Amino acid sequence: MFGYPIEPDYDAAKEERIDRVKWVIIGGTILCIVYLFSGLPFAVEVFQGLVATGLCYGDTFYVDNGNALRKPWLWKAILATIPVHVAYLGALFWSDKALPSVMTKSIVFMPLLLVGFGFESLLFDRIVGHFRPSSSEQPSDPATQP
Repeated sequence: MFGYPIEPDYDAAKEERIDRVKWVIIGGTILCIVYLFSGLPFAVEVFQGLVATGLCYGDTFYVDNGNALRKPWLWKAILATIPVHVAYLGALFWSDKALPSVMTKSIVFMPLLLVGFGFESLLFDRIVGHFRPSSSEQPSDPATQP
């Protein structure tokens, strides 16, 4: 009656998980800035790895499937995505070394990280869908539902 209408598919727990992923990215970025100014090597790679991993795994597994984090099928899906993500990071870090004057500039690598996040999210969602049990395989007790 008063205030804003709530969307029919609104999930308060999911919104809280989105906020937590945002804070992880922000906090990690602050730590990467400190790391950069400390003069230690590989500061750009550390930042790229943090953003790429935090966005993709945070969105796909924590935000979208946070209710199932204790389920074995989700951990199988997480393990299945690791080789793909490592290959993506390897290609990203290789391009940093192969094209240092281009790929270490944030104006170039940030859009690439976002495009990579989009591709990985689509692929990871399909992998999660492959491992997710069908509704007929899930127990009928509502207390055990994710």
